[in-house]
Amino acid sequence: MKSLLWIATVFFFLLSWWWYVCPHKKVCPFGSYNVGSPAVNVTPPPKPETKTDVVKAPVRIGPLAFNWSSDEPVTDQSFVAYRDSILRNLSDNDILEVLGGYFEGEQNNTTFSNLGLARANKVRSLFADLPDIRFDLKSARFERVAGSEKERPFLASHFRRIINNESVREVEGRMVINFPHASDEMLSNTKLNIYLDDLVTRLKSTNEKVLLIGHTDSSAGSARNMALGLHRANAIKNLLIQKGLSSDRINTESKGESAPIAGNDTAEGRQQNRRVELTIIP
Repeated sequence: MKSLLWIATVFFFLLSWWWYVCPHKKVCPFGSYNVGSPAVNVTPPPKPETKTDVVKAPVRIGPLAFNWSSDEPVTDQSFVAYRDSILRNLSDNDILEVLGGYFEGEQNNTTFSNLGLARANKVRSLFADLPDIRFDLKSARFERVAGSEKERPFLASHFRRIINNESVREVEGRMVINFPHASDEMLSNTKLNIYLDDLVTRLKSTNEKVLLIGHTDSSAGSARNMALGLHRANAIKNLLIQKGLSSDRINTESKGESAPIAGNDTAEGRQQNRRVELTIIP
């Protein structure tokens, strides 16, 4: 009896040790012992690299550009349409202002005083159908520091229409409105009205003001001419008010016959002096 009890005790001890070591700790000295399916971390083989060529879209600068230190225009397929649109915007006697830009540090290998003026002159040659008298060529140095412009074409020209007809023309940044002899009635002129309509539309979107200065020729006495000059300035002021511009944004003055822009000894000179000069004040 004691032998059976002893055998049972030993068997229980061996069974407990086997359970603890093999199924539980999985360090069985008699071989591997798996319970279920243990998770296996499998690292997939690396995918073969495929080289993809990245095609960069060309940078579109515009129909007219220039390279660093060069006055030769760089045009694309849209330039002809661009040029023609500029020409269509000009009336018969209007002047086309061409402003050529340049950076400090660009090398000027031309005979012009700066590269901007050389560029403006080259641009002028692209408008072969427009006579020289219809151009005003200018230049300006860019205030910003050059960056990518050194590596690729960049914009370096600007166009502006200068109105020039028998009624309205631009002189040194001022608009000159001409009047008949001894009259302040110039209000039925179609070209003048078109210009003033455009002006009022622009001024409604800004805080700018208008200065109107009336002038005369020397046909009458100075006191009468001073009054006539003011009448002319006020006539334009009233027209601007009718078109929707507030009166507090319009100032009027008269200089009479004291500031001619042409000689009063010819009919043509006197006609030029009978005017109102309109200046935009920021």
